Amino acid sequence: MNDDMKKIIIVLLCLMMYGCARKTPVQQKLDEVFAEDTAEKFFRRNNYSEYIDYYVPSDLFETRVDTLSSTYEYNNARMVMNINVSGIISAKYYPETVFKDEGFFDQGRLVYEHDGEYLGYNNEHNAYRYLVYEYEDRYLANFISRDLIFYGYCDSYDLAGMSAKILQMVKSADVKSDDVVINYSSKDVIDFEKKQVNLFETIMPVNGNINEFLVDQTDSTVE
Repeated sequence: MNDDMKKIIIVLLCLMMYGCARKTPVQQKLDEVFAEDTAEKFFRRNNYSEYIDYYVPSDLFETRVDTLSSTYEYNNARMVMNINVSGIISAKYYPETVFKDEGFFDQGRLVYEHDGEYLGYNNEHNAYRYLVYEYEDRYLANFISRDLIFYGYCDSYDLAGMSAKILQMVKSADVKSDDVVINYSSKDVIDFEKKQVNLFETIMPVNGNINEFLVDQTDSTVE
């Protein structure tokens, strides 16, 4: 192989590597959100409940609240915040366990994945995972940490903004873990995945399912 051929092959390989490394506009916007998050900004808490105190941005509209979860609307996006009961209990009784979660959604095409750590309101470092799926021309977002889980459903133009709101709320949160353990660590506590489905059902029609919750944006209450 002569030198000219070698040069051509090297150029082609570089072009191929560049093409594979290029990120989509959605990925670039989310990278910017998480890069901004490294500034470790704190937000003053303005919402208080039995198990969690946290900050709610002024442009979020709260549509439903119960003991373990809250739902919000942001522009055309919908968000669900859940206290991660099983994660809190596991951390209490099995502190040596390394945080790991593969996410909840098993549908849609995974388009973004980010693993990181944030400094919370309690000055503890908390590991998290953020997953985004493309689902019927919209996006499903799933934030998972030891204490909190968020779900979001939105159009592409709301994804970065919604993700930033989730990070603000998470970083401000003071989860009352000891109270959660006292009240939910009995032998009859529901398993993790079933709990998540039940929490979705609290904001869905009685005969609904998760897909209907995600698609239907006209009513988030239960009769």
